[in-house]
Amino acid sequence: MNDTVALAEAALARTSAPRLRLGDPVDLGGSARSQVLRCRVDVGERAGDGAGAGDGAADGLPSTVIVKRFLSDDGAFVRETAGLDLCPGTPDLLAQDAENRLIVMSDLGDLPTLADLLLGDDHDAAWDGALTWARALGRTTGSTRGRVDEARSRLAAAEPWDADADLRTGLDRLLDALPSTDDGQERRAAIEAELAAARHLSTPGDAAVVSPTDTCPDNAVLGPDGWRFLDLEGTEVQHAAFVAAYALLPFATCWCVFDPPPGLTDQLLAELTAGLAEHAPDVVAAPGWDTAVRQACAIYLVVVTGWLWKSTMAGRELVGPAGRSPSYRQLMVSRWRWGALNLRADLPALSAAFGDAAAWALDTWGPGVEPTGYRAFR
Repeated sequence: MNDTVALAEAALARTSAPRLRLGDPVDLGGSARSQVLRCRVDVGERAGDGAGAGDGAADGLPSTVIVKRFLSDDGAFVRETAGLDLCPGTPDLLAQDAENRLIVMSDLGDLPTLADLLLGDDHDAAWDGALTWARALGRTTGSTRGRVDEARSRLAAAEPWDADADLRTGLDRLLDALPSTDDGQERRAAIEAELAAARHLSTPGDAAVVSPTDTCPDNAVLGPDGWRFLDLEGTEVQHAAFVAAYALLPFATCWCVFDPPPGLTDQLLAELTAGLAEHAPDVVAAPGWDTAVRQACAIYLVVVTGWLWKSTMAGRELVGPAGRSPSYRQLMVSRWRWGALNLRADLPALSAAFGDAAAWALDTWGPGVEPTGYRAFR
């Protein structure tokens, strides 16, 4: 921790505030890939010195900052710095150290997340918060259209995501959950043809935006000026339909996944689309927009099946924090059931496979894997 603080001070010294010193670091958890600290800001020769040292807030500087150090992933550092620079509605990037994969950013404080609202007791606050989150996400990503080329240039230094490989693995695992039949090869071919029809999303053209990608409920905080988005280490240039999929599914790759109440996701998609339309009206007005969003959802569902397969088969109880997340099996059944109900018109073969997988899971694992709703809407 002391080494990280020293590196952060050195990074700040190379900016316009060379006399900033950091003290009282608090570990905010991070992950296996990163260390995240909140540090008090002082001004002076050394944090805590008497004469010449003082609270940064008194000098018009922030009283605390967030320091994030990536421990093993050069690409995550590249993506997060690009996202902080290019996406509005995110913390301010104050300093960076590429050699040590470290960034210093503004501290937004201890604000409620969308996950807090959805898992709380206030129905109206959760419903209204989710809708304003969706509008803010659409507005934020839509506003980046003019910076797509810059983002691609900067992200070239990060190893690209092999989406095709993850899609193949996910399809293999989905088919593993289906009963063996004589028409197995025909069924696979039909699903592959439907997924191939969605490949246009990988070359988004004018529909490209810069997105944090991991726009989960716990990565959005609600402050006095509205929603702000955190954790940008997955920043990517992608088709806007993949952003919209987070509203329709909802929350495509997240741990905070419960069954939404009727009507919520339709309103979420409408709000996100309206936010996008402020900057990209041509994208959301295109005849194939609704189909593209459902295709993006289908891709996420297949990919997530592969990502979570081992933990799901092992029956791991918690996808996220204890008491705040479903089990892996509950999440997977919820996702498969969603695909079965919502993809019939555009991807009928894949929809049928999701339905059969959900039926197999309930028959194999029992009623204990039935998905439940968000606490705020029960």
